[in-house]
Amino acid sequence: MTGETPARTLAEGQSVVKTAGLTLATGAITYLVTNGLNQPPATSIMLSILIGGITLMVRFLVDFERRLASVEKLERDGMADMKKLVGDAFSKINEATELFGSVEASALQTDVVTQLVRHSTQISPSSPPIVYKFVQTRIKDMSDFLKQLSEGGTATYYGEDRDWLLGLTRAATTSVDAISLDAVDHGLWQSEIGQRYLDAQRLAARAGRRVRRIFVLESSDMEHDPDLQRACRDQQEMGIEVRLLDRTSVPSPLKIQVRDLVLFDDILAYETLPTISEPSVSHVAETRLVLTESRVKECSQLYRELWEVSRAPRPDDSPSGP
Repeated sequence: MTGETPARTLAEGQSVVKTAGLTLATGAITYLVTNGLNQPPATSIMLSILIGGITLMVRFLVDFERRLASVEKLERDGMADMKKLVGDAFSKINEATELFGSVEASALQTDVVTQLVRHSTQISPSSPPIVYKFVQTRIKDMSDFLKQLSEGGTATYYGEDRDWLLGLTRAATTSVDAISLDAVDHGLWQSEIGQRYLDAQRLAARAGRRVRRIFVLESSDMEHDPDLQRACRDQQEMGIEVRLLDRTSVPSPLKIQVRDLVLFDDILAYETLPTISEPSVSHVAETRLVLTESRVKECSQLYRELWEVSRAPRPDDSPSGP
């Protein structure tokens, strides 16, 4: 806008000069013509002034019409821009109102959701790039995770998860039923996450929730393993119902279905897949949260059948020593 002002002023000045020049030229020509026709000097001057004035008025009206058209165009463009601006503003207001209404109607606590939004707005592009990008990634991952849960599908975490496991155990309202494979859980009970997991289960059992675990024995020698015996004894003391299941005792149709699994409230399945079946070198390949109703029912049926063919640890399976 600032750059256009000098150019516009110059154009306006040139227009005035042209108008004045055209008026004088018209008056001079009129005077010469009337004088050539032997008209009295007074008449020649009067006609020159009259025709020059008419020329000036016509020129003025033409410029006025042009300026008026320009002003009308600017007004139309301004009104269109204003309408667009107001429309966008109302659209954003309506979207925000609708979003807040959805938050209010959601089963989630409103204050928790609003805190998430408020705290996320405190991260700006002026923050350190690594912080900004990390937060962006975490918010996107959380958004995708919530979308998967809301649609009742399957959420996958590549690697060993801890937040889902601990969070779901603490959030369980009725039951926690687990199948433990040595290929996945070897060394788990002595690890930091294993201790936190057991503590969450202990608190769940103390709160009156059903907590059960089936240890799958890959061979008959495993039941004499001191670590397994200690795990059975410790978990029983925590109020966890523990059973042992020999692979050979699994019904043939179910052998291929046996996997590391935790069922929470019989409505959500937590599955952990090992990289390979050899316990000593195996790692967790991926973790899945399954909410598909048909799939969860299959997992619940599998657990009930495995629980029926499993057995409680014998007294001689649990040594009295530490």
